[in-house]
Amino acid sequence: MADEETQQFAIMVIQFRSGLLKHARRILGNSADAEDLVQHALDEAWRERLHRQGPEAFRAWTGRVINTRAISLLRHHRAEQRKAVNAGWVTVLSDDPDEQDGGELWTFIQEKDLMEAVNSLPPQQREVFHLRAQGQSYVSIGAQVGRSTGTVGWWLHQVREQLRQRLLPIAEERRLSLGRGA
Repeated sequence: MADEETQQFAIMVIQFRSGLLKHARRILGNSADAEDLVQHALDEAWRERLHRQGPEAFRAWTGRVINTRAISLLRHHRAEQRKAVNAGWVTVLSDDPDEQDGGELWTFIQEKDLMEAVNSLPPQQREVFHLRAQGQSYVSIGAQVGRSTGTVGWWLHQVREQLRQRLLPIAEERRLSLGRGA
């Protein structure tokens, strides 16, 4: 009986796996996550013994599992990206110990403002900025970009100045428009 059940399950996996993978890839946008997601759905299908309910029930149920888990994964990835971008970028912006505005002003900057400002940086400075926003040390960044720690520090100083010049007027304007004064 167990061998027959295993064989029945294997037949359904062979029949539906490529379609489930295609579906998961279309939602998630990459093969690695899609593979993991399909494997998870198939593991659950085995535990639930869905192959006993027939091919259509098996396909529909695994499709729903993929949809539900994919949406959850995408939400989680987006939330993590927002946290990393906002926390990391603001840290880089206020990495200067002489920072006078205490960081409060940066709360008026939106992610799209940061993205536009960062994208306007020269490529090497943009790369250094992204690496620092990920929490990497000056030494680590220097090793990756083939520059000295001093050069990395200088580039980050220039980046901060350029971003401040571009973003502070936006932040000031938003603070004033919300009636919070100077």
